[in-house]
Amino acid sequence: MTPDNRFTDAALEQAMTEMRNDAVDDAVMEAAAARVWAKLADVAAQAGAAAPVSEHIRGCADFQAFFPAYRAGRLPKAKALLIEDHLHQCVACRRTYEGKVVAMPAAPAVTAAPARSRHIVMWAAAAAAVVIASTGVYIYMSPVGGVHQRAMVQALNGRVYLVTDAGFQPLAVNQDLPNGVEIRTAQDSDAVLRLHDGSQVELRERSGFSTSGSGNDLTVRLLRGSVIVEAAKRRTGHLYVDTVDCRVAVTGTIFGVSVGAKGSRVSVVQGQVQVTQGSAERVLKPGEQAVTSEDIVPEPVRNDISWSRNHDRYYALLGLQKAIEGVHMPDLRYSSKLLGRLPANAVLFASIPNLADYLGKVESIFSQKMAESPELGQWWSEYGRHVTAVLEKVREAGGYLGDEIAVVGVENSGGPVLFAEVKRDGFQQFLTGLNMQIAVESRNGFVVFGPDRNSVESLAGIMDNASGGFAGTPFYARIAQAYAEGAGLLLCADVSRIRPGTATNGMKYFVAEQTEVNHQAQARASLSFTGARMGPMAWLADPAPMGSLEYVSPEASGVGAFVVRDPAAILDQITGIAKTTPANVGAAEPDVQTNLRASLGGEFAFAVDGPLLPVPSWKLIVETYDPAKTEAAIEQLVAGYNQHPSQMVQSLVVTHETADGGSAFYAITGTPKNPLIEAHYTFRDGYMIAAPTKVLVTRALQMKSAGTSILRSSTFMSLTPRDHYANYSAVIYHDMGSQLAPIAGLLSGLAPKGAPRMPQLTNLKPMLLAAYSEPDSLTVASNSDLLGMSLGRLLTGDWSTGMLPFGDMAGTRDRKKAYR
Repeated sequence: MTPDNRFTDAALEQAMTEMRNDAVDDAVMEAAAARVWAKLADVAAQAGAAAPVSEHIRGCADFQAFFPAYRAGRLPKAKALLIEDHLHQCVACRRTYEGKVVAMPAAPAVTAAPARSRHIVMWAAAAAAVVIASTGVYIYMSPVGGVHQRAMVQALNGRVYLVTDAGFQPLAVNQDLPNGVEIRTAQDSDAVLRLHDGSQVELRERSGFSTSGSGNDLTVRLLRGSVIVEAAKRRTGHLYVDTVDCRVAVTGTIFGVSVGAKGSRVSVVQGQVQVTQGSAERVLKPGEQAVTSEDIVPEPVRNDISWSRNHDRYYALLGLQKAIEGVHMPDLRYSSKLLGRLPANAVLFASIPNLADYLGKVESIFSQKMAESPELGQWWSEYGRHVTAVLEKVREAGGYLGDEIAVVGVENSGGPVLFAEVKRDGFQQFLTGLNMQIAVESRNGFVVFGPDRNSVESLAGIMDNASGGFAGTPFYARIAQAYAEGAGLLLCADVSRIRPGTATNGMKYFVAEQTEVNHQAQARASLSFTGARMGPMAWLADPAPMGSLEYVSPEASGVGAFVVRDPAAILDQITGIAKTTPANVGAAEPDVQTNLRASLGGEFAFAVDGPLLPVPSWKLIVETYDPAKTEAAIEQLVAGYNQHPSQMVQSLVVTHETADGGSAFYAITGTPKNPLIEAHYTFRDGYMIAAPTKVLVTRALQMKSAGTSILRSSTFMSLTPRDHYANYSAVIYHDMGSQLAPIAGLLSGLAPKGAPRMPQLTNLKPMLLAAYSEPDSLTVASNSDLLGMSLGRLLTGDWSTGMLPFGDMAGTRDRKKAYR
């Protein structure tokens, strides 16, 4: 099949359904396995690879038997990729590969699998076939991260070697570098190497590392010594640096990593890196450092990178960052000279601070640092010239205007306009010089401008009168409340009047605000109502404790937890659950809805708490006051389904068993048996805990008892908004980047050349949204950028991320930290 052949979504769904429903005969499976193995053996023989040690790779011992051929680069690409993936997943084999422990003995012969494991074998074989096919297409089309660059030695001082089973092979400048083989510098030697994705690695004396690719990601395994990495800009995927006790994840960053007998050290020069050690995670910014052992004392980043041939440029970057951090963003605004001038029919008001003074100070610092450092000046001339022109235009435009710039809209207008104070003459001529089709009206120290001339002329009167009638309206009072609490970036709309004739379900004012305190974004959006909320807006209850989160692990990649007013009524609205009651239920026996209404407590949590493949590791936790009635409702639902089963699942069966200690565990399985349509659950401490396997349920119970849930996760807690609420009405959290990146990598590899990539999947950052329900309002808050692209990325693209603390067009009330 050529790379341009593609299935439609409908055809793919049909094919997957047929695969799931097809019962494959054991003899057919064995014959297929024999043909696949014979094909792999032929490919290995043609590539000159060593003969397989064992016919099948059954465990770690079989993987370890391939290590000598893997080090020497004699394995075919498909098998080398399997070895690299296993080394990435298995700590024991990685330590064996690095020579820290003795290899395991060869695995004994394995007899045929018993009948009860045949379903597992079938699913594993199907999954392996998909992975092998996908990997083959992926290797053919996109070796590493979708980037096709030559990995090579760029510069060399002394001696650098490839470390193979045959001995040390010296390398020269411009020589290619293979994946999966250690590259090591000798005493009094250093080297600069370029990787497949364009990243540059500077290797200190007596240091060694190897590289491997997986999907759109590239991993550098630092085996000894020190490296300084200038990570390439990426559309997709990440660069990882692994040591024996930590992992560093980056995109477009300059940082150093060292590993020794005591542990590892990570130092950041530019950008941000995420350091993971065990279950703990930490984000480092320029000038910050992390160590993995208490026996290693942190030292200044300058000292840690002093060995580099580029240390002068790195020193200049650190000094530049420190100087910029001393320039504060505009303070939060507690009043507005523009708000009171608006007409009474204003329905939209957005306000942002003028950043001209800030940008001017930043520009001055740049100029000073460029003059002080020839190395930084040369680097800037290569990578930052296009930024200067943009910064200058934005700074120059702001130089004509006051401290606040507003966007104003009124009822029945042609569109919003911009409104600001004028500090000096010439703004209209400045806009004219930019060749922009903008109408401008200016007088009395104010300016109104925008793309629609009629709107500009109709609102020109706000420049003539300090009191335009807006101050007497309830909408003004709501905006004034936001200013009283400190305004950064502010967006306010009168939803009930912004689109006359449109049903709003009682919605009145929408107010979204984003501020920044100590470079920490804080966003909040609130929707108020004229009366009682209706429909889905009325489902959430007031903030309350969420015991369901105690059953979710810190490694969960996605969580949604809710406290609702009437769970049975919601389920009835969503699924028509009353209709699923089986016809044979007697008149005196409670129906499904009655049982649920009497038993459900109103708290739900759903989590992706483990791998997504081959069977998604989901968890469902439901508060229940009466487990017996909840179980009765579940069995009624199953009986109701069995009266009208689908073609894929002919019927469902509920079974139960009593475990040690007297706990009852239940299972719902389908016929034919399918691990994707299987659920196990139990009841404990007022909750029903459900998952696709009994093992996951048991782990959830153990975690609750040990008190090691996601509520103790540093990543989760660092994302919680800072406000006066102690509980949530709802919380939605995701850290899906690590789960989706491999899938996106495979999909990208299967796509035709030139097809668009999926950076929105591979570069996802953790995020938490908190919702708070009150009788007449609903508020959503987050420490993430909810209101749009940050000003830094808007002006300069990815270059400025982590360097310029533009944040999100926001300000600071004081210099205190924005986190607990």
